[in-house]
Amino acid sequence: MITEALLVQEAGAPFSYQEVTVNDNLRDDEVLVEMKATGVCHTDLNFSKEKTIPGLFPAIFGHEGAGIIVKTGPKVNNTNTGDHVILTYSCCGDCKYCHNQETSYCYDFEKDNFGFQRHDGSKSYSTKDGPVSSHFFGQSSFSKYAAVKAKSVVKIGKDLPLDSLAPLGCGIMTGAGAMLNVVKPNADSIVCVVGVGAVGLAALMALKLLPSPPKKIIAVDVVPERLELAKKYGATDFINSREVGDLKSALMDVSDGKGVDGTIDTTGRPEVVENLLEATAKKGIVVQVGVGALTADTPVRIFHHVNAGRQYVGCAMGSCYPQDFIPMLVEAWQGGKFPFTDLIAKYPAEDMNNAAKDVLSGKVIKAVLVWK
Repeated sequence: MITEALLVQEAGAPFSYQEVTVNDNLRDDEVLVEMKATGVCHTDLNFSKEKTIPGLFPAIFGHEGAGIIVKTGPKVNNTNTGDHVILTYSCCGDCKYCHNQETSYCYDFEKDNFGFQRHDGSKSYSTKDGPVSSHFFGQSSFSKYAAVKAKSVVKIGKDLPLDSLAPLGCGIMTGAGAMLNVVKPNADSIVCVVGVGAVGLAALMALKLLPSPPKKIIAVDVVPERLELAKKYGATDFINSREVGDLKSALMDVSDGKGVDGTIDTTGRPEVVENLLEATAKKGIVVQVGVGALTADTPVRIFHHVNAGRQYVGCAMGSCYPQDFIPMLVEAWQGGKFPFTDLIAKYPAEDMNNAAKDVLSGKVIKAVLVWK
């Protein structure tokens, strides 16, 4: 079928709103979704400039879709035509991690989410010039209609606003999950969030879902307006890392020389991570959710690491089981305890390039594209 989508022709090219063909001859494990809204994530913007993946372009990205199921493959049993759904990452459903509801560590995670094609090598989109890379995070939801892996589907109530809830599928879930599932702070903890964009602010908001908040909640950023937002959502201490000469020393000062018990880093910058590790308390943890350059690494002072019993932990998609975690966040949002929709600015889908510009400039925390 013919539909409209946002296509990136080559690395660094703008998003082109144009007609494409989506193959609605679904595979057994696919559903066809009429997209109502799609969140814009930094991961979409980063991959749209990626020059190291052979054969990636032309491509359709998008991985925070929300829409309505219009058709299902013959073996799909987790959703039906007419269901309203949030789309998230995909997984195989059969490996040991999937059986343990640790689906973001599925053995097929890279293939399903970054393979840019079906397992059989086919692609669900095309133009008159040939196939278009698809199935980004199992969905490629920068399209009015998309053939989506059924494992990417989370059902929600039909009375809920899809254009507000779309970002739950990645960034918001990642921040909240990293805090609740990995840091797991208690009332005696000192926690820190580095980079208070959508992911970092979601992590701060998630602290309101705990029985008792940590005694200190540190927000680190370079944008004063974002630090003000962090205050609104519960941060108690603030560091503008552009204004301090040494991030490690600043964190040690705020923590009275004891170090930080749990830190979430959204930046992926090696020099930041190095400072965070050195400012971590004994038995503390640094949780890495942000990724900068794909080849980036950071030094670890082994002697300090051993003596302090510190942990440096990667965290994919908030270490969440979306089928349970997203409905929990929706319920918290409905109860006024998780106000992530405050961060959203909505744009017509054809205005994607302006949305991307506003996200990258910091003018907007979370952009959501609305499909006609």
